[in-house]
Amino acid sequence: MLSALGIDCQIRGEHLSIGMGELPPIECWPELWVCRAEQYDEAENLLRKLLYIGSPVGQSWICAGCNEEIQGQFTDCWQCGQPRS
Repeated sequence: MLSALGIDCQIRGEHLSIGMGELPPIECWPELWVCRAEQYDEAENLLRKLLYIGSPVGQSWICAGCNEEIQGQFTDCWQCGQPRS
């Protein structure tokens, strides 16, 4: 995504997961490197926007189809499948 937006970057260590168990897990995580220091802040801001999941969990709601109480993050009833009204 960053490359498509003009940020010069690389992913390093993406294949190190095969070493997990022999190496500490944190050493096997892939890393995103921004190649030009002057683009770092822009890249960080873009990633925050691109990876933003959404608003906090809303209030619970009652399904109109079966009267089940559903937690706010769900859009459909887990019991009968009816969408939130």
